[in-house]
Amino acid sequence: MTAIRGTNADIPTQDGTADAYLAHPDDDAQHPAVLLYMDAFGLRPQPQKMADRLAVAGYTVLVPNVFYRHGRAPLSRCPTSSPQPTAQPSSSRFSRSWAS
Repeated sequence: MTAIRGTNADIPTQDGTADAYLAHPDDDAQHPAVLLYMDAFGLRPQPQKMADRLAVAGYTVLVPNVFYRHGRAPLSRCPTSSPQPTAQPSSSRFSRSWAS
């Protein structure tokens, strides 16, 4: 397995400093770049793990916090599980409501 280096990075912008995660193979060679956009929950362990997997495959990966104007990550806690589905009306009840 390829050794990788993952570090937190600060990127200066006109609006302040954007925090980010940078991962790359630990061999001081040049590698193709990947810009990995985080999901709605912000910069957190899951996108960092995805960046690490890409780095193992030979890429340099940057995961910027696109919400940096609101503060450094994490901005809010990510849900740990999916919400339970709520009961849906049966199709026959739905059909009747439209028929009346």
